[in-house]
Amino acid sequence: MDLRTEIIDNVIEQLDGVDREVIEKVERTLYIQLQKYEVQDRCTEVTVREDRNMEIVKKFLATKRLEGKSDNTLKLYSLELRQLIGAIDKKLSDIGVYDLRMYLSLYKERRKVSNTTLENKRKVLSSFFSWAYGEALIPQNPTVNLKQIKIQKVKRKPFSAVEMMKIKGACKNARDKALIEFMVSSGLRVSEVSSVNISDIDFAGHESTVIGKGNKERIFYISDVCAEVIKEYMQTRTDSNSALFVSNKAPHNRLSKAGIEAAARKIGKRSGVADVHPHRFRRTFATDMVRKGVPIQYVSILLGHADLRTTQIYVSIDQDSVKYNYNRAIA
Repeated sequence: MDLRTEIIDNVIEQLDGVDREVIEKVERTLYIQLQKYEVQDRCTEVTVREDRNMEIVKKFLATKRLEGKSDNTLKLYSLELRQLIGAIDKKLSDIGVYDLRMYLSLYKERRKVSNTTLENKRKVLSSFFSWAYGEALIPQNPTVNLKQIKIQKVKRKPFSAVEMMKIKGACKNARDKALIEFMVSSGLRVSEVSSVNISDIDFAGHESTVIGKGNKERIFYISDVCAEVIKEYMQTRTDSNSALFVSNKAPHNRLSKAGIEAAARKIGKRSGVADVHPHRFRRTFATDMVRKGVPIQYVSILLGHADLRTTQIYVSIDQDSVKYNYNRAIA
């Protein structure tokens, strides 16, 4: 029996009890549509290959989970690797550098993505294949010769003192005022800001702890001004939520990452300052610390960076500061 006829018969069989006219229409439609295609049994080898590939991917994800990678990072890894397996019809052990180059090249051409996006994909592939080779699951690492994709470096600036004044002046309620002060005083990631509870804050010592990337706990600090602004915000609260920051409207749920980002955008729009987002407050915190003489290795600890080079990327030092410190050192 022709496979198309077999498919149609199986579909019709599942429509038992449906009006006969509907069944006949479905049958006619299927015959017309399936005539356009060549239908074949799926090769068992393909199924086995895909199953083996996904088995390796699952082991990789399990390893990264044990290493403390966040759920969002694991979802990104899973998505990227599933896309790869779907695009390259080979066993992972047979994939070479030319396959990966072609894959990335076609992805860029079809999706019109930036080099930044493409480089992020390359990093995931490099991490995965390096791990698989180290675990002896593949005979070679095809990413060894997969060179880093050049990205145009854009200088991301912190907020200036004037911009911070405008942003604080645009806060319409106690929650927003406390949120802005907290972000620029603590230097926390937006997800970390969302996770903080009221009981976490030691108002006497102006410090607290937070679980950051890699499930690592670290201490952070807040300024005297920040502590007072938070206390003022607490006095306006009528809810019983344990979260430090909650939505302004009932039922006053914990302010999520997306909620904090939305609040920052609204404040930025009112202030007339461009590009207001939580990460820029973190960058401002880091830059201000270094400008005020805090050694960069301490700033790195405050930010929760495992690599000092990451901190150096965050910090933006203006030329006047460089010249001032040069003159002070040379005198």
